[in-house]
Amino acid sequence: MELYYTLTKIVHVIGMASWFGVALAISIILSKKDKKDHHLVLDLSTKVEMPASFFMPLTGVLMMIEKTDFLTMRWLHIKIIISFLAIIFTHLSRSHLIHSDLNNPDIFNKFLFYRNISLFMITIIIIFVGYK
Repeated sequence: MELYYTLTKIVHVIGMASWFGVALAISIILSKKDKKDHHLVLDLSTKVEMPASFFMPLTGVLMMIEKTDFLTMRWLHIKIIISFLAIIFTHLSRSHLIHSDLNNPDIFNKFLFYRNISLFMITIIIIFVGYK
């Protein structure tokens, strides 16, 4: 069973790295404020970020099932709450990307706000887990 946990943890770390990498790349792309890049942002979000934000909680739950003593660690509960908030803000930003007119400055600023909050929370998680 140790092999199963190790493989699950590797998938979890790869998912986190890809989610963080794409969130950072999207923020850099959007900092140029070029309206032509919205299709690139949508492709990155659809093909990498959404699957990663799905597999992160899934592999996390599988790891907790394998090692139930993790549920007694308080820092893990904080990590889970921050992770779910990051997922919520990621999906909110994606809904603005798909369903809203980003040429409107107010909607675009809301979209950027959700993106940046999500990236900030992912960074906090990485620092938090790296510290523990």
